[in-house]
This record gives sequence, structure tokens and C-alpha cells, in this order.
Amino acid sequence: MGMKIVLLKTIGDLDLKENKDTIITFFEDPNEDVAKQAVNSAKKMKLAEATNPLLEKVKKEDFTKNSNSLSLYITALADLPDGKVAAPFLETKFREKFNSADMRGQIALYFGTVLYADAESALMEVAFDEVQPTTLRCYSMNTLGKLKSENAKPKLYELLDSLKKTAGKLDAKKAQSLKIYAIGALVTMGDKEVFQELNEFARDDDSMVRLRAIEFMGSLKDPKALELLEYKRDRDPSPKVQKAAKKAIDQINGKDSPVEEEKSTEEKPDEEPK
Repeated sequence: MGMKIVLLKTIGDLDLKENKDTIITFFEDPNEDVAKQAVNSAKKMKLAEATNPLLEKVKKEDFTKNSNSLSLYITALADLPDGKVAAPFLETKFREKFNSADMRGQIALYFGTVLYADAESALMEVAFDEVQPTTLRCYSMNTLGKLKSENAKPKLYELLDSLKKTAGKLDAKKAQSLKIYAIGALVTMGDKEVFQELNEFARDDDSMVRLRAIEFMGSLKDPKALELLEYKRDRDPSPKVQKAAKKAIDQINGKDSPVEEEKSTEEKPDEEPK
């Protein structure tokens, strides 16, 4: 088993495409670790021939259970050539509410990678449903942003307004994640009205929300943000927010920031949607 894994990894690292059939064969290896390495190598090599065999493998998986293997397979489909062919099947699994929230979250991210616009209504239904798990809602909002969903814009603003009105009443980490992802979706859409929201959330009591709002300001590169960013650079009580403000100022001014970039973290979403 160990030798199989090493050899499969080496084939992927060296991009030895003449071994593509061997790699695909190992998708069905009875050992899960071997199968996962085969999929990883196919993903790394961008093997177009691996797409349909991997989809067939995914169709046999149990979506009702949280599975690291299935998460990997869904992510790999998103990165493989023609991986969008899996979208209709995965949309069905996403709509089935009895399936694992974690697996549905991975599917939401998949939709964002392959830009599957047909999933918009399903994503909207989840993103703005207070009963759904927070992580799943956040990942759905992330993808709506990537899809530049015009239908989602008013709902995102409604959600942000609701979060302001219920400040202190919601679980802090849940509110933090919803704020960050709702704003992030609007920024990704390039919405012109989001700047006012960023100004407000740059003053939020939660330092992580302030940090992310300031990072978004830097990515927008709008000179109107400079006055607030300079204040945050000099006076924000959080050193991380101060560093983020300095970096954002440098971005707006077209300079490379000398400040070491620190990746922000938040309540799971354990990994940030890409």
C-alpha cells in the first residue's frame, strides 16, 4: 500500500501522463488512501480522461455522511477539465436536505469553481435560510458572489441589515461569519454600493469583522477609503487590524506592502472558500 501511494504521488509530481490509465485504474483501489492519492495525482496532472471515471466513483458515495474522501473527490472534479459535467448530479445532492451539511458545503464551493449558474436558486434557498448550518450558508453566499447573482444582491443587503438590528442577540461567531461572507459576496460581485457597508463594518465591535472589511477595502482600491484606513492604521485597538489597514493603504496607493501578510481566520468555515 505504501509503495502504491509513493509511486502514484511520484507520477503526479513528475506529470508522467503516459501513466494516466494506471492512475485512473487506482480510483477503484479497495484501499481508501491509495484511491485518494490516485485522485490527487489526476487532479494535479489535470487529466481530462479522469473526469468521467471520477464522476462515476462519486455517484457511488454516501452523501449523508461527512467524508474527507468525498470532499477530495468533489474538489478534484471542480479542478479537472470538463469537471462541470458533474454539476447536474451534484445539484441534486445539494438540494437533498438529508445529505451531510459538510458535503453540501463542498458542493456549493464546487459550483463556484465551475461557475454553474443553474444552481443559483438552490444556493439562494440555502444562503438565506436561518435554519441551515452557518458554514453551509456562508459557502453558498461565497458562490453566489462568484456567480455575480443579481437576484442575491438585495437578499445580501437584507441579511446585513438584519445582522445590524440583531447585534448582540445572535451567537457571536455565527454573526461574524455571516457578516464576513455577505460582504465578501458583494465585493466579489463588484457591487458599487458595498463601500458604505464596508465603512460600517470597519467599525464593528468584532475585530475579525473589522479586519476583513479593511482587507476588502484594499482589494477594491478605492481612494475614498484612505481616511478611514489611516485612522485604523494608527488607532485601531487590534494590531492585526492596524497591519491590515497599512497593507490596504499600500494597495490603494499602488505600493507593495512591507507588512507580512497574515491569513485571517474565522469560525468554520475552517477553510476559506476560494
